[in-house]
Amino acid sequence: MEEITLISLLELLALGTATFLGIHFLSLKEKSKQLLGYFLLLGFTMDFIYRAAFSLGVEISFDYLPQMSFIYIPFLYYYALQLTGQEMKGKWNLLIPSVVFYIAHLAAIYFDTEWYFVFEHLCTYLFSIYISILILQVIKKHQSNLLDYFSSIEYKGLKWLQKLTLILLLFNVLWMVEDAIYVFTDWEIFLAEVSAVATFVTVYWIGFSSLKQAVIFEEVVKSTEVELPRTLNQLETELYNKLISSMNEDALYKNENISLRELATQLNTSDKLLSKVINIETKNNFYHFINSYRIQNFKVAILNNRYPNLTQFGVAQECGFKTKSTFYSAFKKLHGCTPKEFVQSFKSE
Repeated sequence: MEEITLISLLELLALGTATFLGIHFLSLKEKSKQLLGYFLLLGFTMDFIYRAAFSLGVEISFDYLPQMSFIYIPFLYYYALQLTGQEMKGKWNLLIPSVVFYIAHLAAIYFDTEWYFVFEHLCTYLFSIYISILILQVIKKHQSNLLDYFSSIEYKGLKWLQKLTLILLLFNVLWMVEDAIYVFTDWEIFLAEVSAVATFVTVYWIGFSSLKQAVIFEEVVKSTEVELPRTLNQLETELYNKLISSMNEDALYKNENISLRELATQLNTSDKLLSKVINIETKNNFYHFINSYRIQNFKVAILNNRYPNLTQFGVAQECGFKTKSTFYSAFKKLHGCTPKEFVQSFKSE
């Protein structure tokens, strides 16, 4: 039986937690969570079984199993696509390398071709780096589109997934360097210990962040990027007038979570057409369009002392703002000063 060290205990705890989270996510109805569940199960369960057996002094051979890196890494990419409402059609071909390399793996065992396993190991790193870059591109595209769809973008930017992917990319580069040092030099480095601690932190980071992460898009989102004409046609003008009427009469902007899709549904139109109308007529996106109404309502409320017992941010919340940072940045963008400076200038007049 292997002596249990702090590092091996952390590794076992991380791998066991990842396996548990994977099973939990697969039991949920959200497709994005299920995809993340596959990522965790395929990526960590085999290592958990191996480490647990090794700690108990039981030898298990996984020689005839495929390299799991070719299988589980794409599921993190699929998770990012599903969460951001981007098209997944045709993306499943990223699982083809796992089949090709597994066939080659079995052939290498049969013909006792040792050099192949070094080559396969190198390819797992390169494949993981490639998938990490794809994930970063998905997140970048998502972040650039957020202001067209939401009036409140807190917890929708996937910053945690972006940072996680950058860390995965970095570690795959470091692992390649470590293997090269091991093969070509006599140097001893301690990346294995660092990797064990990083795995522990990463698994709990994934668990905490993903459990907190709400669904952003429930279906594929069609791009709203279109060539904008100089003026609205009659149908679009009618839609814009209907939009302005609803904003003024129903104060829809006071809903802190109002989205382009929700507003389009209330107006019996498509989110693509509504986005186009807003962009053409206001020369701005949905996010700034909604926040301009909130700021105007805030100014009226402050100047008329409508909420005497509330702070400035409390008034802003009554007008639809969800967070202080969003309120302050939106106000400064529109007026070039902070809300406090605006109120002080009004009182000094």
